[in-house]
Amino acid sequence: MKLALGLFLAFFTAFGAVFAQSQGPFSPTAFNGNGAGAPWTNLGGVHTVDNNPAYVDLAQYPTCNSGMCYYSNEASFSGFAFSVPSTAIITGIKLDVMQRVSSPGGGIRDSILMLAMNGAGVGSDYANPAYWTDTPTLNSYGDSLDTWSYTWYPSSVNDANFGLIYRLTNDSYDQPASVDYLSMTVFYQNGTGISSQTSKPWEIVFSAGSLSISVEASVLSNGYLVEVRDVQGRLFFSDQYGQGQSKLDLSIDASLWSNGVYVVSVLSSEGYATQRKVILSN
Repeated sequence: MKLALGLFLAFFTAFGAVFAQSQGPFSPTAFNGNGAGAPWTNLGGVHTVDNNPAYVDLAQYPTCNSGMCYYSNEASFSGFAFSVPSTAIITGIKLDVMQRVSSPGGGIRDSILMLAMNGAGVGSDYANPAYWTDTPTLNSYGDSLDTWSYTWYPSSVNDANFGLIYRLTNDSYDQPASVDYLSMTVFYQNGTGISSQTSKPWEIVFSAGSLSISVEASVLSNGYLVEVRDVQGRLFFSDQYGQGQSKLDLSIDASLWSNGVYVVSVLSSEGYATQRKVILSN
């Protein structure tokens, strides 16, 4: 019998027996590269885990000229489509980023990672000095009680120009770095204290050889794509659904799937993408 040992739902973070409410994780709908440094390619590749990532070719340190550079330009991501209630108090913001470097030699690391308004960084820089690995790795920055040393309001995070800026640095030889998934979750209180999370717009669980997916969101009403992949990007399930309903109840035969982490992606026809991770263990 297959059991789910863990289900990572980014919009739940426990405070004892109660939970902070949240929205997300959502992926960006707007992105561009700015300033000096090696240019990013395919920034829209951060929407889903599909082996079609955003990437940047970085030169050997300390080369930096008109053609190549050891650091990237600033990738700017925004348009996360949050709609946090106007009376809410923002308690934390979390980013999930799936990173990979092309070879085991390492040398690629964050240089700048900041939340941003109108493309300008605000609050603390959460760039991690640790080198990336040559296997896809999902790293998280911030959490449900971390505002990145900045005071956020619902009007700020709901703004289409709210997002983040990201720059990478290479301390080694010529090599590309890629980001195959990026999402953000905003945690908040509803203005009257921390509330219990009674509504679950996402429910994903392995049970008795099946992967059950239950999703309800208005952005699905015009059609959507559902995919399930492992963390290496290998596709295990894909199906397109037409317009006319905003709720999905799906059961997928997973009896022959191996133990491991799987990523469930739902992409609406309007371009809104969101993902959840679930672990399968015999």
